[in-house]
Amino acid sequence: MTPSGARVGAVWAIIVVVGIGLAGIDQFLSRVDASETRSSARRAHTEGMEFLKQGKAPEAVDSLREAYAQDRGNLEYERDLVTALLAAAKTAEAEPMLTEILQRQPNDGQANLIAARVSVRKGQIREAEAYYHRAVYGEWPGNAPMQRDAARMELIDLMAAKNQKQELLAELISLEAESPADTAAQKRLAPLFLTAGSPARAAGTYAALIAKNPDDASAYEGLAESDLQEGQYAPARAALARASALRRDDPEIRARLATLDTVTQLDPTGRHLTSAEKYRRSILILQMARAALSQCGEPNSGQNQSQENQQLLKAADNMIGGKEPAHVTNEAAENVLSLAEQLWHAGTVCSGKENQDALTLLMRKLAS
Repeated sequence: MTPSGARVGAVWAIIVVVGIGLAGIDQFLSRVDASETRSSARRAHTEGMEFLKQGKAPEAVDSLREAYAQDRGNLEYERDLVTALLAAAKTAEAEPMLTEILQRQPNDGQANLIAARVSVRKGQIREAEAYYHRAVYGEWPGNAPMQRDAARMELIDLMAAKNQKQELLAELISLEAESPADTAAQKRLAPLFLTAGSPARAAGTYAALIAKNPDDASAYEGLAESDLQEGQYAPARAALARASALRRDDPEIRARLATLDTVTQLDPTGRHLTSAEKYRRSILILQMARAALSQCGEPNSGQNQSQENQQLLKAADNMIGGKEPAHVTNEAAENVLSLAEQLWHAGTVCSGKENQDALTLLMRKLAS
């Protein structure tokens, strides 16, 4: 190779080395810039979430918008921005973003949960339930079981608030199957079973809690309420007596226990009662029903007795003040109880409420 050729080759070699070096520097600077951008986005996101926790939705929107602008590929930032926009009542901006997320990620648990909450706000309950189910069975980063459980509890609370007993019971059974021995879950589920109209399942759950902790007064109270809803007054009284023994200074438990004492003493449905005893108890129940209805006509009640109620009161007076039949029969007692039920029903219509008293408990059992 000639000297001139060698020089040209050297120059080209230098050019290549310099080019490679410059490219490396450019890539390095690019990585540094990208890292700084991500760091800035993280700081803005952290700041925005703190604002959101403090209830400062407008400030949260500004910070989270900045975070998302700097890192548009970050799904977490996008979701949190939607949440902040909704909190700031910027629904028109939030909903299109949420729709776009769900189109890209239809199984995203957090996005479906947000959509469920939006649907609840709009009164679209069926749509909300569908989104909640997708959230429960969707994909979650981090602690997925805990997130799914929280989403299901939101759905359960919604169903309870809407008195959707059948749907609520189905969700509760599913949740119970997933955590059958979890004490915390059982404490949440037991009263919800009552709300769902399943006292038998509630009683079973409370019994399981008592087996784990025989000194759990709240579990005995729950068991008593479950037995009450099933019309099992003697077991209910036994459970409440145990709760009272564990909480001797609780006036509410003592009052409920006194009510149950009255119920058990007056219950006319016992299999071994004589006809005379059933009749005696029926008359006492009629007296209670008469007293309850008569309160609707007192001057301070704001109510006037209708002609029909006056006739019921008169019939009750005649039966209460009348002479006991020489030969008391079961049919005579049933006639007394039938009149008592009419007075009780008229009293609840008059007052507009059904009290949780001894008379109401007795009437419920008679109607079952």
